[in-house]
Amino acid sequence: MFGTYVAVLKTPGAARFSAAAFLGRAQMSMVGLGAVLLLQAERGSYAIAGAVSAIYAISMAVISPQAARLIDIFGQRRVLRIQIALHVPAMAALIALAMSPAPTWVLYVLAFFTGGVQPNLGALVRARWSAKLTGSGKLRTAFAWESMLDEVIFIAGPPLATFLVIAVFPSAAMILATVILAIGTWWFASLKESEPKAIGRGAQHARRRPAIALPGVAAIALIYVFVGSIFGSFEVTTVAFAGQHGHMGVAGLLLATNSLGSLVGGLVFGALKLRASLLRQFLFMLALLGIVVFPLPFLRSIWLLAIGALVAGVAVAPVLISGISLVERIVPASRLTESMSWPTAGLAVGLAISSPIAGVIVDGNPASVAYWVTAGCAIAAAVTAFLQVTPLYRANAAAARTAKGTAAGTQVAASARSAG
Repeated sequence: MFGTYVAVLKTPGAARFSAAAFLGRAQMSMVGLGAVLLLQAERGSYAIAGAVSAIYAISMAVISPQAARLIDIFGQRRVLRIQIALHVPAMAALIALAMSPAPTWVLYVLAFFTGGVQPNLGALVRARWSAKLTGSGKLRTAFAWESMLDEVIFIAGPPLATFLVIAVFPSAAMILATVILAIGTWWFASLKESEPKAIGRGAQHARRRPAIALPGVAAIALIYVFVGSIFGSFEVTTVAFAGQHGHMGVAGLLLATNSLGSLVGGLVFGALKLRASLLRQFLFMLALLGIVVFPLPFLRSIWLLAIGALVAGVAVAPVLISGISLVERIVPASRLTESMSWPTAGLAVGLAISSPIAGVIVDGNPASVAYWVTAGCAIAAAVTAFLQVTPLYRANAAAARTAKGTAAGTQVAASARSAG
């Protein structure tokens, strides 16, 4: 099983850009939880904490695809350096004002700006893999590798963030998250040899429609809205559940348990050589996700929740792997970065919607009640996918015809050269 991943990492330059992206996005499991814990400690409200997280996520969802479009035109290096130069001071200001008597609306404004200039290294590293491995059978494994790294981040990050907030000081988690984001992003941007070629600012490029309008992309982005809602509601509810049961210190461990289940699921899924189409894999995993998440509202103890979180995580990474692999399959290479950013934006929108809803619910009710939001969103993701089967099937079939035609054209050209 592990030999499959070792073979992928032997791709020239891959180990370095994967490591840099891993470091740069290691903050993603700390900044949200760190913000919730910081604002709850300083402002005493899960609702405010959820609202700040939601605004941050909405801003990412709105602006990230536009930044990705610029990256397709000008290249990763140029855009990333601008983003990091804006993001770091904005995050520093957000942290400082969260600990001050500043009005809440100021936090909301800063959260919107900071989220808007957040680098999306997850989409960018997958674009580099695609540039290296498109047309080979290794690309799905490479995407699985990156999803497993995401899960390692979500296993280690929440306990570390919780420890830093409780044992050091309330803003420690967000400070560390910002530092590692800056270092990793700068390193990633400096690896120019593996950067996908920028298309350039041509008239045809400027007039083209957004990637969300490409066949199948909107359907997958919509499904990811519900998947993101699972993440957002689960995080806020789990933190509140641990606090209400007198074990706030284990909140990060509970979140890590969920990620551990996802890591195991992703490890197995990525190593398998499945005959089913990517679309069928995506649909099956979404159905499984709905089944394993549904029991969460019925769990009433920390130990039962730990088991439930572990089981609920098993289908998460396979859903994300199959979904992003399907996007890579159905869109042109010249639109890949922007296209991949739309599912990420969908996740952010879902997180933005569900976090404050869960926050309001747990402020006045047993936390387990808010797990109904999580379970409902898991079921909605599966139902939405099956309702979108037709456009997804058509997009997949069209991509297969295009790939077949391209391969045939290449073979004819090669034969002509040989004959000449």
